[in-house]
Amino acid sequence: MTYAGGPITSRSTPGEARDNRGNILHAWRGADNDSIWISLNNGPAYSLPNAQTWTPPRVIWTDDGGRGNFRIFHTGTEGHVYQHRVQLSASYQLPGTLPNWTRIPSDTRTTDTEPVAAAALPGNSFMLAWNSQSNDDIWTMYYNGETGTYSSPSVVPGAQSKDAPGLAAQVDTNNDPAPWNQVVLAFTGTDNYVYMSRQRYGTGNWTNPFRVYATGTPGYTRNGPSVALSRNGYGVITITEDRDNTIGSYIISRDGGWSGYYEENSFALSPGKTPLAVIAGTDLYYVINGSGGGKSGVLWKKVYDFAVMPTPSAPQW
Repeated sequence: MTYAGGPITSRSTPGEARDNRGNILHAWRGADNDSIWISLNNGPAYSLPNAQTWTPPRVIWTDDGGRGNFRIFHTGTEGHVYQHRVQLSASYQLPGTLPNWTRIPSDTRTTDTEPVAAAALPGNSFMLAWNSQSNDDIWTMYYNGETGTYSSPSVVPGAQSKDAPGLAAQVDTNNDPAPWNQVVLAFTGTDNYVYMSRQRYGTGNWTNPFRVYATGTPGYTRNGPSVALSRNGYGVITITEDRDNTIGSYIISRDGGWSGYYEENSFALSPGKTPLAVIAGTDLYYVINGSGGGKSGVLWKKVYDFAVMPTPSAPQW
């Protein structure tokens, strides 16, 4: 992965998001500092004002009916969760002055070495998820983009983890062939296996967490997973396999099931760096900070196109 200055170098996995015009914003922690750097469409890199983190930043794009908002979330070095909201100019360029951070309210904080998870929702809204700073609970919070207000943080019943969760949402935009209309939370349990919980969009209620497992697969990791959902009813929960640091992905479906396990043996990851699963439309990409194909550093690879898969069953609750 590159920007105008060359390959991206970082001490963690970067974050990225695309808007509805195809503009892509990358964000990453510096290779030799704790600053957060961003680049639009692989252009020059700029540091976000006063942002310091020991964790990977998370990036989403929320639709406000106009140019929308790129939102970069990070865990501060003292554990509080922060946001930078970046709106592109009328010519779809980065603003001349990048915005300062705002702190997420309700004393939202996690362990200073764990990232926060974020998922974009309709109406310029989003949801956050994070691991408790004091125990193994996972908390979530909803931001209503129409009213500009946050809900009170709430614990996901039965979800216990020592690592950062993964969060993704896909809600029908009237042109999706098989919409999810739900939010999916993925996390590594205290037993180091992978679990999933789902929320039907608009209800606020989570399903009981259940283990995602396929016979004959390891499904074992000491790091938090990444989750991404496509517009045609499929998605992945992606992990760093504990046995050899390669990528493993469970293919999940909008009905709550899963349909297979894919292992990416050509990518060997550095221990402790969770791969980022990214879906653009129906195309699945991996973004890693590791090594593969004779290269090392921050790398990406197109893995699969879910458009070739049959239409999955409707969501079950």
